[in-house]
Amino acid sequence: MDEGTHTQPVGPVFVDTTLRDGGQSPGVFFDRPTKMAVVTTLSRIGVREIEVGSPCLGEGEIEDLKVLLSLPVPAELFPWLRPVEEDFEAALRLGFRRVHLSFPTSDLHMAVVRGMGREETLERARRAVRRMVGEGCRVSVGLEDASRAEMEFLKDLVMAVREAGGIRVRYCDTVGRHHPLEIYERISVLASCGLPVEIHCHNDLGLATANTVSAFHAGATYLSTTVTGVGERAGNAVMEEVAFALAFSGKGLETGIDFPGLAHISRWLYAAIGRTLSPYRPVVGSRIFHHSSGIHVDGVIKEPANYELFPPELVGLKRKIVVTHQTGRSGIRNVLERMGYRPPPEILDRLVPIIRAEGWKLKGIVPAQTILNHFMAIIESGQGSSPVRQGS
Repeated sequence: MDEGTHTQPVGPVFVDTTLRDGGQSPGVFFDRPTKMAVVTTLSRIGVREIEVGSPCLGEGEIEDLKVLLSLPVPAELFPWLRPVEEDFEAALRLGFRRVHLSFPTSDLHMAVVRGMGREETLERARRAVRRMVGEGCRVSVGLEDASRAEMEFLKDLVMAVREAGGIRVRYCDTVGRHHPLEIYERISVLASCGLPVEIHCHNDLGLATANTVSAFHAGATYLSTTVTGVGERAGNAVMEEVAFALAFSGKGLETGIDFPGLAHISRWLYAAIGRTLSPYRPVVGSRIFHHSSGIHVDGVIKEPANYELFPPELVGLKRKIVVTHQTGRSGIRNVLERMGYRPPPEILDRLVPIIRAEGWKLKGIVPAQTILNHFMAIIESGQGSSPVRQGS
């Protein structure tokens, strides 16, 4: 792998943590068949690394890890480990040769979570990395609560990991406190320390996707995300949002991810964890390609790219023109044409205010049948020329 020689990959590398961090979301439980489906599907759509769980959760988790590690998938699977011998031995017995170790980095976490100071943390990180590297493992190290740690200490820790043989560090915005400009500045500093950087953002302020994209442009080419953003508290950076943001904004990067497949697993996972998918959810929501506003409808009919960043087929959806109190001639004409009619301009002139009035009365969508009824009423009243049927 590229990071074995401390060189950066050409494009973004998605590191999925749905089964580990996503599984920590209260009320979420992944049984073994679901875990197997997640691993095989993510591998198929192009995710290169998957954090599959932690042996510290007990025998049930260990048995699941054993099964997952036996799957014939191209993605590299690895566990999350505490820096303790018990976890090291469990991972080695299972046969993992790629592991992730987590260390606190803020003064608060070092003191309260681990009861350690800075020097002890540095020394324990060196020993732990050397221990697992000596067993033939490729080791990454998580910088827990890095967003509240002092930069000089983070730099010291990165250098310690590098000297001990680690392959990369994971910068964790554990409580989701960063904003994009701040995280860009901090990642730029760490990325200059000679070791690849992975970014892991939480969504407490709704900025996890933006922060992940910003961190990527600052040099963090490994992107820790979860499908649908499932994770602790408000969740993690959303894989589908990050992937589409990189592909369709700025320079338009090649992500290596199969987008229709990603949209499919996103919708499937919502059902699997018993959550409701908002129809207006970015990227995968069922109504994000519905148009009703007059100007937008006219623009989309003439050229979809006017108001659509990417085609609906890319995420398994279809474009739909919806008529409301805001819809104009183009939208109403579109509905009638889909029913087989070509309305003359003078009839449309009379029909538009009638349909808009219906929209105000209904306070929502005007059914296609209602539009057709009003259209035919105008024709039958003799107030307009006869409608032309499509194909006539």
